[in-house]
Amino acid sequence: MTALIFEHPLNEKVRNYLRLEQLFEQLMLSKALQHPLQQQQFFRVLFEVSEVLERCEWRADLLKDLAKQAEKLDHWASMPNVDTSKIEELLLQVKTLIAAISKHARVSDHLKNDRLLASIRQRLCLPGGNSSFDLPYLHLWLNQPQAQINQQVQQWLSPFQLVAEAISHLLKLLREQHSDIEVMAHKGFYQGVAADCGLLRIEVDTEYQCYPTVSGHKHRFAIKFISASNQDIEDIPCRLYCCKIA
Repeated sequence: MTALIFEHPLNEKVRNYLRLEQLFEQLMLSKALQHPLQQQQFFRVLFEVSEVLERCEWRADLLKDLAKQAEKLDHWASMPNVDTSKIEELLLQVKTLIAAISKHARVSDHLKNDRLLASIRQRLCLPGGNSSFDLPYLHLWLNQPQAQINQQVQQWLSPFQLVAEAISHLLKLLREQHSDIEVMAHKGFYQGVAADCGLLRIEVDTEYQCYPTVSGHKHRFAIKFISASNQDIEDIPCRLYCCKIA
């Protein structure tokens, strides 16, 4: 049997964190620009990262959550029989992130005045819009020495690295700090209470060939399992992880 975990955010802040985490991972996988599919993926995701960051209050949310984590680490450091060296290491990492993020209000402005990116953005929405006749400027740029391409890509990505690091750190802590329970979704339905839960992780065995849809917020949630083959859903056992940062 193979267990599969589905993640569902229970507030908009965590929803944005998860979206950005996935987008940053896609940027790292496609940044080599060695293949036309990588090129199209890289620029599309680059613009999506910029749009998500402009829409959400990422800076305020990160600073608030990192400050909560620092308070928790300070509290743990005062408890007996703890690994103070590990706590101090984590605390230094959190405080370093807080200091760095406090100095950065906007991290995507550098993309707006880039001539190449402006031309790509206009055409990328077209089917096959990254062809050489649609984007001759991009075609020329992609045929530069690889070292020059890598340098430019790094300049585009560098301002995002701080945000990516902070989100990765917080989501790692969020996933680790959880309470879990085994439940039975009767006829594929389960309703539960989550005290200030930010992320709900649902572990279910793949043998049931179903996936969960979730509605709710940080206090209550409802899970409905949907059959991948449109069969009637029977009772589904699963494990729930309710994750919260503080």
